Amino acid sequence: MTNLNRRNFLGLAASAALAQESGFRFAIIGDRTGTAAPQIHARVWRDVSLFGPDLAVTIGDTIQGGNDATAAAEWREMDAIWRPFRRFKTIFTPGNHDIWSPESKRLFETVAGHPATHTHVHGGALFVILDNSLADELAPGQLRYLEQQLERHKDLRPKFVFCHRPSWLLPVRIGNRNFPLHTLARNFGVDYVVSGHGHQLVHLELDGVQYVEIGSSGGTIERGLKLGQGFKDGWFYHWIWVQVRDGKAEMTVKEVLGPGRVFRLRDWGPAGPLFDPSDPALFDSPKL
Repeated sequence: MTNLNRRNFLGLAASAALAQESGFRFAIIGDRTGTAAPQIHARVWRDVSLFGPDLAVTIGDTIQGGNDATAAAEWREMDAIWRPFRRFKTIFTPGNHDIWSPESKRLFETVAGHPATHTHVHGGALFVILDNSLADELAPGQLRYLEQQLERHKDLRPKFVFCHRPSWLLPVRIGNRNFPLHTLARNFGVDYVVSGHGHQLVHLELDGVQYVEIGSSGGTIERGLKLGQGFKDGWFYHWIWVQVRDGKAEMTVKEVLGPGRVFRLRDWGPAGPLFDPSDPALFDSPKL
């Protein structure tokens, strides 16, 4: 290697290292329950672990729940799934299957290691976790908390808001700009509002705010399949990989079963994929 090439190589390596230091990566993991499909969730955690994220965010409905007497045992079962893979900080969003009573909320917060309503700052980015486990809409107290956190951390970018139930889904689809969550998101420059609950991938945009319903990371997708729907309609098992750099986030959707499709979230529109979902690798024959 010539001295010039060596200097160029070392310069590129240093630049890559600096870029790596200026950003971080995290995973968003969707619902496991609402009837769990066998082995899918463990596979998601294995795949996430192999990618080596700096942290992960769950979107809720981790246990089936509904019974205070059996909830602790269900969380212990989850610990057995996580133990081989969870080598990174995990932030938990509470779902309706996780919290249904005062005791289940206490247990959830013990397992999560943080309150059900929670704020986390990482690498210059803001994560606000809201609790709408007991009702579709965000309660006034949750909206006040969100406003306080957005005001307190208004200089951070990107900004992510997580809540399990997508109460925003219908208003955003019809272009309603006047509901409280959107008003706060627009006024404070929230980049992403992420929910789960429906087990179906949805990606919408309104006034520069990206609204995402991550689909299933193990919860049944039977509802869509019974309607004759599938991948193009958002019914497939997946998780989301997020790369944050220079105050911006890029989300990549990773399919768990089937062809294992991988695509940018920006290539998924209100009506589904903006690309041909057939996998060209299935038709590719290597040649000598």
